[in-house]
Amino acid sequence: MSVRPELVLHEILARGFRSYSRGIVNGFLFATLMVAFAWPRLPHAFLLSWFACGLLVALARLTIARAFLREPEPVADPHRWAQRAAVAYGGTGFLWGILGAACIHYAPDAREYILVVVFLIMLFGVLNMQATAAHPLVFRAFLFSAFVPILAISVVEPAPNYVLRIILECLVLFVSLTVGRSGNRYVAESVKIRFENIELLQDLTRQKEDLDKAIAAKSHFLAAASHDLRQPMQAVVLLVESLQERVADPDTRRIVKSIRQSVASMATLLNGILDISKFDAGTVKPERGHFALNRVLERLRHTLADQAARGDLSFRVMRSSAIVETDPILLYRILANLAGNALRYTDRGRVVVGARRRRAGVEVQVWDTGPGIAQEDLGEIFREFHQLGNPQRDREQGLGLGLAIVERTATLLGHPLRVVSRVGHGSMFSITLPYGDAKSVRPPERAQADWASMEGCTVLVVDDDREIRAAMMMLLENWGCEVMCASSAAEALALLDNAPHPPDVVVADYRLPGEDNGIRVIRAVRARHPETSGVLISGDIAPTVLKEAEDSGYKLLHKPIRPARLRALLGNIWRERSAVREGVP
Repeated sequence: MSVRPELVLHEILARGFRSYSRGIVNGFLFATLMVAFAWPRLPHAFLLSWFACGLLVALARLTIARAFLREPEPVADPHRWAQRAAVAYGGTGFLWGILGAACIHYAPDAREYILVVVFLIMLFGVLNMQATAAHPLVFRAFLFSAFVPILAISVVEPAPNYVLRIILECLVLFVSLTVGRSGNRYVAESVKIRFENIELLQDLTRQKEDLDKAIAAKSHFLAAASHDLRQPMQAVVLLVESLQERVADPDTRRIVKSIRQSVASMATLLNGILDISKFDAGTVKPERGHFALNRVLERLRHTLADQAARGDLSFRVMRSSAIVETDPILLYRILANLAGNALRYTDRGRVVVGARRRRAGVEVQVWDTGPGIAQEDLGEIFREFHQLGNPQRDREQGLGLGLAIVERTATLLGHPLRVVSRVGHGSMFSITLPYGDAKSVRPPERAQADWASMEGCTVLVVDDDREIRAAMMMLLENWGCEVMCASSAAEALALLDNAPHPPDVVVADYRLPGEDNGIRVIRAVRARHPETSGVLISGDIAPTVLKEAEDSGYKLLHKPIRPARLRALLGNIWRERSAVREGVP
């Protein structure tokens, strides 16, 4: 990274010119003291004239400094300003040199006079080395202008130690020049480094902006692609569910079951992308509570038993009597991801899930006898879309989002996550949970009959996709619902004008044509019929969309929705409405 010399020179000059006022005040004080000090031995007329010339030179220096500072940055020709500064500083140095020569001429026996003058010359040179005199031309102009009169009078005037005096003066000049050269180089390098740091910071800022744009573009692409994929997937899920309920032939039911499993796998992959977007949107809000850890472990055992059996693996989930305090749903998702990964990547052997009591909390561990992970790869496994040992991108091994979701969930809950692995011996993932209070544990709620009849429930479906409307109507009618379908807000409101009774539930897609969206549709219907419930369906994963949907307060389902989940939700709504109508508390 190269910095233009003109910029360095401009900064050096600017530093000095900005400090001119302070330097002139200091010079005025020293000049006044020097006049008072030399007043007994030097001619008064000379001292007064010298002091007056010093004021004129100081005024000239101040004029040059102000003119420079008024110029737009950076100045067009910094070398010309360096020459002006050299002349101004040279004038100051020459005046002090004249005073030193006068001390040698008028008071040769008062050696303290010349010593004080030489000391002040060197002091000014050192002090100004960090300012304008940091430029070599300016610094040399000051020193040579100051020492030339002193050397000249030393050559002309006789003295007892004539040669020694000249040698000492030349030695002082040489040392001053040497020190000044090092100081000049140091200041120039420091200014150059400063500019390089500024350029580096600007470059890093540009790279961050480019990265932010790339991330935004990625999020936009995933949101658009996810929505477009979820639309047909939603129709397929609903149609397969309807087909499953209508088919009686065993061979055909097996085919439908295979299709259903494939659709479920695809839905799982899409939901992985959705989960990441939820964390980006900040819509994942933990609901912490005190509960028996064994509840989550038992659910994990039942959920993954079939996957372990298909892989011919030993899968053990050890019982635990520990009480923990966290979000049980998010904890289950963490453990399901960890144990599911262990089963997926373990070819033979076993997977064990167990809990150990530690001083800091309960550490839930997932052990496997898989291939293990190299130490240098441990920092990479939690990256999004990153998979080890899957160069072919086998979709059966997922998208590489499981551990990314695990890490984000653990961070959200504030639970330490740990991984230990040896290549060829397997891995151990663990998460440490805080201890809970047994007195605060609530008894598990009894499962309600979500599959009760929904006869008489009127559902208004609003979706701009014709196939989804047809599939939704078929599925809901199979459940005993009365269904009205619309493709937009205007069409939905027109349907209500002619409907014999208001809908019990509005199931609306978030993304609709034009300015409409599902939230506005539900609000418009509820403005006419406040007792109507709203269910929002979204295939978008954009953080802003997820945040808006979450803030609306309506029940939110993500495409492709599972029919069982939709039926459970509608069943709860219908039971509550029926209870209100019948006056049941």
